[in-house]
Amino acid sequence: MLQTRRLSLRNFCPADAQTLHTYRNDPRCSRHQRYGATEPEALEAFVRDYAPSLFPSREQEQHYAVVRTDSGEMIGDLSVFYTPADRCFTLGITIAPHCHRQGFACELLGEVIARLRAFDPAAEIVALIERDNTPSIALFRKLGFMEECWAESIQSYVYTLGGNAVPEPAPSR
Repeated sequence: MLQTRRLSLRNFCPADAQTLHTYRNDPRCSRHQRYGATEPEALEAFVRDYAPSLFPSREQEQHYAVVRTDSGEMIGDLSVFYTPADRCFTLGITIAPHCHRQGFACELLGEVIARLRAFDPAAEIVALIERDNTPSIALFRKLGFMEECWAESIQSYVYTLGGNAVPEPAPSR
């Protein structure tokens, strides 16, 4: 589906529900997320519902597993929301706490953005980020996103990737 030097993006499989449950219930992840239910049964249904997603696509809601290529360990998930009326992709990413600050999100998002640009060069790409989520703000700025506004109705900053910008690949570690 999509591969970087250290990561793969793949469809969910049933075993991913337990991993999702572990990190989505960790306050280091959940404090900046607006997940729905995080009980095991709800996450099993979530994994089943989004397992057939295709990347890239114009499906209105897509979710994928982020996996280390060296070990096969699922370390996070990527969300892509497409709004046809605005021709807009909204990105969201969660990385498990034990993998924070290792450049995984930047590495994956750089490739995701490049693929989305190739798929639909005119589409807008945005991220919605809570006020106190300084790591995500720094990440999306590093990827070339610019703050557009504070959206009171959703309590988030709106960050957009201008023009046809494709971020530079993340440096190798």
